[in-house]
Amino acid sequence: MKTVALVSTVGGAGRTTLTAALAVLLARRSHPVAALDLDPQNMLGAHLGLDAFAAAGLAQAMAGQAPAWQGNTWRNAEGVLFVPHGETTLAERAAYEARLAAQPRWLADALEQIDFPAHGVVLVDAPRFPSQQAEQAIRSADLVLCVTPPEPAACATLARCFPSLREAAGTVKVIVNRLNPAREMQRDALALLRAAVGDALELAHRVHFDAAMPDSLARGGWIFDDVPYSQASHDLHGLANWLDVWLENDANAGADARAGSEPTR
Repeated sequence: MKTVALVSTVGGAGRTTLTAALAVLLARRSHPVAALDLDPQNMLGAHLGLDAFAAAGLAQAMAGQAPAWQGNTWRNAEGVLFVPHGETTLAERAAYEARLAAQPRWLADALEQIDFPAHGVVLVDAPRFPSQQAEQAIRSADLVLCVTPPEPAACATLARCFPSLREAAGTVKVIVNRLNPAREMQRDALALLRAAVGDALELAHRVHFDAAMPDSLARGGWIFDDVPYSQASHDLHGLANWLDVWLENDANAGADARAGSEPTR
């Protein structure tokens, strides 16, 4: 099982939408998938099929008021297991963030309780970096996907935060979300970002802007089903394919390593 953390350095990057879409697309590719919501906005459940915001979830577990998974886990129609964040007050959030600071491996230890096969994946929707929740997600992740819109302020913020992000994480890739190549300002912002993050921007699949995306979400659907031949749908499938190959290669490498360690007869 591998863990992928999705983070951002600005709000409104589309990180939660991307987490939900990738969870569904990877489940359709026969991967066991769990999606965890560490963001106090508590929106991931709404994307994955809950009719109302979940009152309880990982927030209560992080505060020590409930087990990490028991009673908090849902499964949607696509077979994705997911755990919402849950509703909290500012005081409750401050309390669990203090607990996370004191237990830097809380999430990593909790993830060890998930019994997934080698080709399974956990997607963690983390709030804006830096934060205690984002640090927990990054610390537990095999791969960090940093989502950013191609806007000057967002790219400048990521460029400023990127050294700290890369120091905290193992492998970081930047996903440019809501790309509109017709906007010259976005091209300039991407040039700035490329100079700052280098090979982290080499992920071939960027997600283009599509006005159909919010319409699909409002209807409880997915853009790759509603508008399957759009550029954004192609981009999402491309990113899911990249992760699919990454997961399978890693699972096969692990199987080969275990086979090589077995004694011969």
